[in-house]
Amino acid sequence: MLSLEEAISQRRSIRKFKPDPLNREIIDRLLESARLAPSGSNRQPWRFLVTTDPEEKKRLKEICLGQAFIEEAPVVFVCCADLTAYSAASRKARLQEYVGAGVLETLSGRFSDPSYRERAIAEPEPSEVLRSAMANVYIAIEHMVLTATSMGLGSCWVGALGDEGEITGLFGLPDHIVPVIVLPVGYSDRVPPQRPRISMSEILLRPLE
Repeated sequence: MLSLEEAISQRRSIRKFKPDPLNREIIDRLLESARLAPSGSNRQPWRFLVTTDPEEKKRLKEICLGQAFIEEAPVVFVCCADLTAYSAASRKARLQEYVGAGVLETLSGRFSDPSYRERAIAEPEPSEVLRSAMANVYIAIEHMVLTATSMGLGSCWVGALGDEGEITGLFGLPDHIVPVIVLPVGYSDRVPPQRPRISMSEILLRPLE
């Protein structure tokens, strides 16, 4: 197992996989790493489909603009957002978990005001939650990616989903489950060099003092 720092350094987008299968223990560990990810207000909107089926992988390849490595990977995770995680019922359930876990004692600002929290729960379900849901799903996916790297596996984010409705139709997903990313995972057959990264000074909006 690689350390976290090693996994971050060695992670690559892998587009060539060996045919070796992944056992159930590996798949479970990747999903567990996603399950433990943080999310805004602990909404946990991530949902996953796991496929090893050759026909499903072939169809996913076709949907995702013909990218062959999707079909080649032994396992493909279809990473989705569940919009019901933002419903009033879900918000209430998450608040109760805050109470049980003692989180309320650490809140500050408006969130420490009980009346503010009650109003937030009583508000109608937000009409536009997809952006927030996707951001949280991305966090869970990166947990999976780094865990895979630490275990000697490769992966590649695939956001080019073509027509999202095709993935929905392929797996019979309900309307509130939105495909976000397809993540093929397997043993790397070809590890590319790291692509250039911009300098530290370029990512800082002002110099450190």
